[in-house]
Amino acid sequence: MILGHTIALDPTSEQEAYFRRACGTARFAYNWGLAEWKRMHAAGEKPSTSTIKARWNAYRAAELPWSYEVTKCASGQAILDLGAAFANFFRDCKKPRRQQRFHGPRFKKKQLNESFALWNDQFDLDWDRIRIPKLGWVRMREHLRLCGVILGATVSFSGGRWFVSVRVDAVNDKEPAPADTVVGVDLGVETLATLSTGQKIAGPKPRKRLLGRIKRLQRRVSLQKHRAKKAGQKASRRQLIRQLRLSRMHARVANIRKDATHKLTTDLAQRFETVVIEDLNICGMSKNHALAGAILDGGWREIRRQLQYKTAMRAGRVVVADRFFPSSKVCSACGCVKDAMALSVRVWTCDDCAMAHDRDLNGAKNLEKRGLAKAEVTRGDMMPLRAGASLPASLVVEPRT
Repeated sequence: MILGHTIALDPTSEQEAYFRRACGTARFAYNWGLAEWKRMHAAGEKPSTSTIKARWNAYRAAELPWSYEVTKCASGQAILDLGAAFANFFRDCKKPRRQQRFHGPRFKKKQLNESFALWNDQFDLDWDRIRIPKLGWVRMREHLRLCGVILGATVSFSGGRWFVSVRVDAVNDKEPAPADTVVGVDLGVETLATLSTGQKIAGPKPRKRLLGRIKRLQRRVSLQKHRAKKAGQKASRRQLIRQLRLSRMHARVANIRKDATHKLTTDLAQRFETVVIEDLNICGMSKNHALAGAILDGGWREIRRQLQYKTAMRAGRVVVADRFFPSSKVCSACGCVKDAMALSVRVWTCDDCAMAHDRDLNGAKNLEKRGLAKAEVTRGDMMPLRAGASLPASLVVEPRT
């Protein structure tokens, strides 16, 4: 299983200058390759990744001596990324419009969050430092905690700090989850996750906590940009400092959300073999402007993604309930389905058995029952997984389309 470990770097001022030059070289190579691709297409030629890369190597050798001051991976991987972007776009063009995910490649502009790549044979790791070509050793804030074959790395700038993300084909050494354990997980706005065991896990809601400070800082940045544009001036040093402060604020929100998500998914994967969740229409729900911020602040899609690979590492599985399964409106005691229920109703009473239900807990219990039913159907096909093996496709329940 391919995993990534993101580690903060502690570079000197000279090393930071090298990183910025490498990011600029990668951006220049990507934009040059995109312009050359469009020129060849307009001329009736058939561009390809290999053709663009060969022309780039010839062009930089003749015209761009400064591009050799940094590692060749920066510009080389940028051309490969351009080819991958076009491949994704062409593949998407064959799908129905509603299923398309990628747009055509666009020119990149200079911004705060930039990165460049390193190939696996172009860098070395020595506990808490990394050796980068034409730069030397750079300190890392911690050592690599994954064991396996190193595939590559990416150096990036985000939130005012430099990071390196190392991709590893990791060895699966995780202990399997307890057998025949099932839990239903109901994701919500007020409570991040409600388990069928009765446990409720509150979310940190970082966006809500820091929204006031973000808005004030965003207004100042926007006002500075407007004044500079009106006067025909470039961004001042104070404007760049405020933009960096805003970037750090957004990075803090993302880090708080990421920490809560990893703790929740790791705990569920360790305790339960089968985790049942709903196939939520997050895109459609986000169109409700009154709830969009709270919904996206929970990171529901990221929770599902992490559960899928963390349960597979522990010989478990994720059961995705159908999007139209009325988990909140079905009585978990007698099975009676309530006709209609407003989103504001958090506690309701069954008309048949007079059982009082907490909306989220009732939904989690119904999801657990659905997971038990799926387990009974597929139990004959379930085989113990050895360490490092992937989950059989027959055990992955996909939502109805």
